[in-house]
This record gives sequence, C-alpha cells and structure tokens, in this order.
Amino acid sequence: MKMLVIADDFTGANDTGVQLAKKGARTDVLLCEKPLKEKSSRSHKPDVLVVNTESRAVTAAQAAERVTRAIKEQTSAQTSKLQIYKKIDSTFRGNVGAEVEAALKASGAKIALVAPAIPAAGRVTLDGICLVNRIPLMETEFASDPKTPIKSSRIKDVLAEQTSLPIYEVNIAQVRSSTLTETLNKLAQGLECIAVLDAEVESDLSAIADALAELTQPYLLVGAAGLAGALPSSLYLKDRQRLPVLVVAGSMSEATRKQIIYAQREKALSIVDVDVEQLLQPDNRSVMNQIIQQAAEVLREHKHCVLRTCRDEAARLMIDQLCDRYQYSRQQLGEKISSTLGAITLELLALSQIGGLFLTGGDIAIAVARALNAEGYRISGEVSPCIPCGSFVNSEIDDLPVITKAGGFGADSALSDAIFFIEELYHGK
Repeated sequence: MKMLVIADDFTGANDTGVQLAKKGARTDVLLCEKPLKEKSSRSHKPDVLVVNTESRAVTAAQAAERVTRAIKEQTSAQTSKLQIYKKIDSTFRGNVGAEVEAALKASGAKIALVAPAIPAAGRVTLDGICLVNRIPLMETEFASDPKTPIKSSRIKDVLAEQTSLPIYEVNIAQVRSSTLTETLNKLAQGLECIAVLDAEVESDLSAIADALAELTQPYLLVGAAGLAGALPSSLYLKDRQRLPVLVVAGSMSEATRKQIIYAQREKALSIVDVDVEQLLQPDNRSVMNQIIQQAAEVLREHKHCVLRTCRDEAARLMIDQLCDRYQYSRQQLGEKISSTLGAITLELLALSQIGGLFLTGGDIAIAVARALNAEGYRISGEVSPCIPCGSFVNSEIDDLPVITKAGGFGADSALSDAIFFIEELYHGK
C-alpha cells in the first residue's frame, strides 16, 4: 500500500477513491475507521486504502480523534512510509479545520496543501474564496446545510474556526508560476502550517500535482476528487511486476501430466513433487512443512510453481495399492489427499504473493475452495474451451484469479495457456 485516504463520509470516500482506481490503483474503501480483520492468506493488497471516519457531523474533538486514530492504526503496520490524503468536502461541510490539523500532526508532515477545487463540477478556488458555479459559497444552499452549515466563503476563515495553525493563501498567479514549488518549500521551512491553493481549471490542479515532486519537506494532501484525479500515479501505484502462478495438480490423469511437462518447457516453472503416500501418514506435519517451504522458495523467486502428485505412470498405478494398504476406497483416498493439499495451499498462500491459482482435478478444486473458506466461484471468462477463469467468492484470497480444469481435459498446452492468461490479466492492472 502506498497511499492512505482519510474521508469523513462514505460517498466522499468513494468519489475520491474512484479517481485513483480508474488509473489502475487497487483501491479498497473501509466503511468505518475500524480496521478489517486480516485474512490469513490475502495475496492481493490494495495500492490505496480509503478509510471513512464518518466524522462530518460529530464534534470537532471527536472528528480529530477519529482521524488521528485511523492514521495511526493504518500506518503502524506499514514498513514503508505512506502518502496521506485528507479527503474533505469541496464545500467545506464538516470539521475540516480540526481534521486537517489532526491529519497533519498524525502524518508527521510539515505542510498541509489544501486544494479543494473540482473544476469539472463547478467548484473552484479564487483569491482563497470557494466558489460554486461562480457563486461564493455563503450565497449557495450549502451555507444552510442542516447538519453542518457554512459560516464563510473564505477557506482560510473556515479552517481557522477549528485550528490555530498558520494558514497561508497561494493565489492563482502563484499556482501558475514556475516558482510554485519554491513558494511551497519556503512555507514549509517554518512551523507546521496550512497552505490554501487557488485552482480554477484542471491544469491548475495538474500544476499543483507536478510541484509535489520537488517539495523538500513532508506534506499532507488535502482535497476532494479534483486533486485526487490530478495526482501522478507514482504517488499511489507501485511498479507492476508479473506475479507467479501456483498450480495445484492433484489429478492423476495422463493429460495433466503431459500439460505440466509442456508448460515446464515453455515457462519459468518449477515442480514440487508430492509423495502421496507420505501425506497419508498420521503424522504428516513435517512432510507438509517441507512441501510448503520448498514451494514458497520457488514463488519468492517469481517462478510459477506446480504441486504435482503424479510424475509418471507408476504413480498412477499405485492408487489401488494405496487403497488396499490403508483400507481406503478410491473416493476416500481422493478426499484425504485433496483435503491435505487444500491445507497446504492455504498455508503456502500465507507465505507467498501470487498472481493466480490453477487447480486441476475436481476433488482438488473443491478442497482448495473449502480450505480458503470460499462460498462460491464467480466465473469471469474462459481461457480455452471448457476451461473457465474466475475468482472464489468471499474467500481468503479475495478476487485473485482462479482457473479450474478437469483432470483429463485439455490439450497439451492447456496449463501453459492458462498461465499466460493469468500473466496477461495481472499485467493489465
């Protein structure tokens, strides 16, 4: 995660989040400030997390406390520094001054850059005045908002009602000047402060966004959907890399065996062979650990990994022997192997980041789905005839691509084609 957006209501959280999502950012919105319970093996993590503090209509003290807590909770778990974006209402309803000050202090920034304009929606800032369709804010319906009425059209005055921090105004000429970065750097050299920036058209917001690259002091972004849409993607998107695919091949079919061999020739792929008989032992924990660690190492090297239960014809012929030896029916044997592989997959995903899952064999597919607590399978496309791609519904791996294939089905290239399909899905994000 690279950016944390703190909004004071749900619809505002969404209208700002979508500006980042439409540029490719995986954007998650929390309905309230309470953090989600972490899922044990969530492989996809957001680029942007938007937290709704639902603090527009509470007291200023309560709003500040919620903002502070939300930032502290989300940043404490991060190993790298987050860019904080304080989403505010473009007509300044709510506890804007208190929330901006709280966000500034909690983020450790020196300067809050307040640019609330949304030119496309008729909301602009000129000479520090908030205008709605060229009408000063106090002359609009927003001034008499039933929950959070407005007392001034001047943004500096609205902020000053709830904060004692120094507030500076950066007029439209300064925003459009080649010295904008220099102006902001000078303001940030002193005590913590707030800068209100004019913006009349989209290019003004772009100029503000461009100036961020050369700011020498840590800054807090404060705005609505307009500023969010102007931000460079480098602020909230990590460089994309193709993540490896985990293949769980529990099928004993000859078709699956050939597909794995074909894919190994075509792809950067490593095979982890699973000794089925060892998995049948009462104390199979050490064997499971060995498989998990070996596969995790392959995935960490960004190689596709295949968990294979059948490496040759001899392994297929052992099935009847294993049933006799352990007093299992073929169905019981299949269920035992599949459930163990499902447990292995769950633990492996907790240790690895992958781009998708390929599951071959009906028993394996349902066992993995159950291990991941999936409630269903949402089909989104077709890799090749009768080989679907989709995602598990409400599972431990969120919307990670999952391809399923019947064991004895498909051409020799089926696995290779499926891996390529997932690579392209991820690459396009």
